[in-house]
Amino acid sequence: MKKSVCLMLMLLIGLVSCGDDDKPSIPKLNKLTKITCKKNGVDFPEYSLDITYNQDGNVSKMTTSKGTFNLIYTDNKISMIDASNVHTEDYQINGNVIVNRQEWAVNEYTPSEVYVKNEYRYKYNRSNLTETDWVIQRPLEDGGYKTDKPIALDNYTWSGGNVTVYQYPPLYEVNYTYGSQLCPTNFPFRALGTLKPVAPDLVNPLNSLYGAFNRNLPESASRYQLGESKSNAEYTFRYQTVGDYITSMIITEDIKSVDGSEAGQNTYEYSFTYNYETN
Repeated sequence: MKKSVCLMLMLLIGLVSCGDDDKPSIPKLNKLTKITCKKNGVDFPEYSLDITYNQDGNVSKMTTSKGTFNLIYTDNKISMIDASNVHTEDYQINGNVIVNRQEWAVNEYTPSEVYVKNEYRYKYNRSNLTETDWVIQRPLEDGGYKTDKPIALDNYTWSGGNVTVYQYPPLYEVNYTYGSQLCPTNFPFRALGTLKPVAPDLVNPLNSLYGAFNRNLPESASRYQLGESKSNAEYTFRYQTVGDYITSMIITEDIKSVDGSEAGQNTYEYSFTYNYETN
């Protein structure tokens, strides 16, 4: 009898162990490889972005209407090189986030020299991006450079895992509201002050290097001049999905007449393609 009980216990332990080992793994989602955006139903895209990845799964090339840009990874730095082999930008990485971005330019007085024209310094609270400082530098005709004091460029307020307020002092702020729909891990949306496609940072694979994504997808947003109580633009978001993938995002922009400015409405329809399989 004792032998039978022991045998039954051994079988149960074996079944439990097998069950733990056989738990299904959650498949990783493919990465974003193409973005297009059409404005007000026009056939020709207002904006497009093609993304290529290297064997490590990092972005290696991005192509827009402005040209092709290659990304070179060296230690804790990502350098962006255009199709003419001109060094345009550097991203400094600390841990797994971008802490500094530098935009390079040719010295108009000494064309053989290049210098950092704009520098953006990013600050985080744990994994949440909270602030961006902007440092402007310009060459002097008699030699050398003048560097201005840092300017507070972006401020982000987080609540419930989402950016609820974006501020661009001293000009304006955008308030975001969110629904219950979760933001997929492969949808690199970043809350910004402008929701138009002319701002490619709105949805960009490099956004994964700016800390935490929003937990949810935005449903609407309101844009205000700082110090004003009435919004000057309202935005609504609609999404189309296939399984876990967002294949389309439609942003409707309702511009209000403020201080005699012209009112109007625009629709931006984004399409997304995911063709890079994550290992």
